[in-house]
Amino acid sequence: MIKGWSEEMKSLEQFWNESYQRPDLKPTFDNWLDKYWQVHLSTTSNADLIVDLGCGVGNNAKYLVEHGRLPIACDISEVAIRKLKSFLPDVQTLCLDMTEGLPFPNHSVQVLIADLSIHYFDEATTRVVIQDLLHVLKEDGILLCRLNSINEIENKGNVTQTSEKYLLESEGIYRRFFDREEIERLFDKEKWTYLHIEEYEMDRYTNKKMLWEIALKPRG
Repeated sequence: MIKGWSEEMKSLEQFWNESYQRPDLKPTFDNWLDKYWQVHLSTTSNADLIVDLGCGVGNNAKYLVEHGRLPIACDISEVAIRKLKSFLPDVQTLCLDMTEGLPFPNHSVQVLIADLSIHYFDEATTRVVIQDLLHVLKEDGILLCRLNSINEIENKGNVTQTSEKYLLESEGIYRRFFDREEIERLFDKEKWTYLHIEEYEMDRYTNKKMLWEIALKPRG
């Protein structure tokens, strides 16, 4: 058990099922995938596996559908999956907890999107999840990922430090925050080739959010 844990902590499933009850939520996207379209996405076909991990109500799935691609959209929240299907009925969905492993064969996924979805775990679990991402990607596949920046912490209001430097308790769940050094520590350059790394501010559900965007390929 992580030091700093409170009995009021919620499971991620409970937290997101409650969060996605908001009636105003609908899929919208901010075009962050544009820079990868020509080289990495337009060359795929619907025979290639494109997986959106932590899909929410379908922001990235909507982008892909509008560009002629059908991803497999995955989320821990059944509520999010139902909402996504109401907007994007042709998208295949899976309700899954990525900490229990990914249900895809090794070296089977061409494009893996993890948009603000893999920063909710302690370090040991985060390392296992990242290793799973590496295993399921094809040798020429790509991981497109966005992560909380440490400069986002001030936007979270009341937070409680745990025994791990980059892991905080916020709103009843754990949230991990990253700087460049932490990204490069967890996404080991001996295993990953970095194609893009950038920190910036975006609008997320009407709120400003600081994040890191990384694009990585498995190192053969």
